[in-house]
Amino acid sequence: MIGRLLGGVTPWLLAVLIGLSAFQYQYTQRAAAERDRAEMQAEHANDRAEILKRHQQFQRQQIQTLNDALAERDRALTIIADDIRASTAALQSLGETDAEAREWLDGDLPTGITDWLRELQQPSAGDGVRLPNGTEPPNE
Repeated sequence: MIGRLLGGVTPWLLAVLIGLSAFQYQYTQRAAAERDRAEMQAEHANDRAEILKRHQQFQRQQIQTLNDALAERDRALTIIADDIRASTAALQSLGETDAEAREWLDGDLPTGITDWLRELQQPSAGDGVRLPNGTEPPNE
């Protein structure tokens, strides 16, 4: 009787074991595929993060270079402004003490000086001071 009972259950038990094995195999394959996909996504994210870090470092270097250039420009403009103030003060004191100089300062500018001064005020790629085409600076 037990033999007959086991004889009838064995094929069913074998079928269930085969079914469970197939299910376990598919589950393992799916889990491995998900793990591989997650690893690839993590690697891609790490690569992207590295690229972004390098780009950020490059941007910081560019900002530092621009800051240095602007600081140098500010120093140059400060020097120029100080020179202009000193020259203006010297001219004012000269006009106050010398009657001939005062008369000259109160008069019209000589021909070409107005144009030359306007050209000096034009922006340039250089250090901010540009001489007009083909002219010499005053007193030279």
